[in-house]
Amino acid sequence: MGVGYNALTMMQNHFARFEDRVQRLIEGGFARLFAGRLHPREVATQLARAMEDHARQGRDGRFVAPDRYTVRLNARDHEAILAAQPDLPSELAVELISLARLSGLLLENTPEVYLLADDRVELHQVKISAHHSGARRETTQAMPFPPGKELERPVGLRAALITKDERVIPLERPILNIGRARDNHVIIDAPSVSRHHAQLRLRFGRYVLFDLGSRGGTTVNGQPVKEAVLQPGDVISLAGFNLIYTEEEDPTASAGEDDEGTRPYSPTTASAD
Repeated sequence: MGVGYNALTMMQNHFARFEDRVQRLIEGGFARLFAGRLHPREVATQLARAMEDHARQGRDGRFVAPDRYTVRLNARDHEAILAAQPDLPSELAVELISLARLSGLLLENTPEVYLLADDRVELHQVKISAHHSGARRETTQAMPFPPGKELERPVGLRAALITKDERVIPLERPILNIGRARDNHVIIDAPSVSRHHAQLRLRFGRYVLFDLGSRGGTTVNGQPVKEAVLQPGDVISLAGFNLIYTEEEDPTASAGEDDEGTRPYSPTTASAD
């Protein structure tokens, strides 16, 4: 009787943790990736399940997440989604890095995502599989972050981006998407910038910049980056469009915020002129 109760409690706890990871994944920019044709929670659930089901134990005893994911879509969905989100494979790879950290899994390689058209998949449905490539390409930050830490808001800190015309763009959310498309939090009105070019995320109270597989690339202080922890004074270049990252103390930071330290979504446009 006691064994059965303990097993049930473990299953319930595992399910609750799984649901929490799925919910965290669909927060921020994830929900906009599928052009309204797929249900974000269904995609997030399948990604999380594929990662968890195919994680394997390494020689050091730690569990490693798979690094290759195949996303199969109906041909009509495949065409429409890629037309709206050409950078979708790269953006999903970024989300998978976050999901691995939420799950306490290591990543030996940067995830690769393949989107395939498959008419055996019903319209507005998705089938996701995952496996290990077996090759060691490049090491991502393998140490997992404690659940929720990557979304903490810095206490007493006010961060912003400054454009070349000295416009100040406050960073008031734990996740901010940057690019040319109108659904970004920071809209860059420059033709060289990709529709969804980069993303900022809070980790341990610091903003981290991710390049989302952009065409023109991202640099910090002249160095090409895929991921970089930002420091005050860093010069960010998005395909030649420059922004300066700043931080300063904010003694009123705790006033007027909601429970998560975020503010309502309000896009900000930065012009190349």
